[in-house]
Amino acid sequence: MDAITISLRELLIAVVLATLIYLLETLVFSKRRRRQGAPRVEPSLEPGPEVDALRAELAALRGRVEALERQLEAREEEAPLSPYAQATQLARQGLSASDLCERCGISRGEAELIVALNQRVA
Repeated sequence: MDAITISLRELLIAVVLATLIYLLETLVFSKRRRRQGAPRVEPSLEPGPEVDALRAELAALRGRVEALERQLEAREEEAPLSPYAQATQLARQGLSASDLCERCGISRGEAELIVALNQRVA
């Protein structure tokens, strides 16, 4: 038997050629797959049972949100006003700082600040 000797240069050329052939085959086959491709499915314009179920769920969620908003509004109306919120309302009605101190139980400085912030400019 004759010994086959391959130089490093020949081995490198063979590897490069094999890689190029592999890349070309991959490119050609990917183009074919894209051309053939899976058949396109057009979306149905008619709502199906899934759309109807989603609409029903959305309507139920809207109802729950509205009920929660009503509950929140009712709680806000029932909740007593803090002394500062009450003082702000009274200051907007024109009460003096000394009146706010007496009615709301806040300090004179706080009452003067609330009156100054809520004065009506004529």
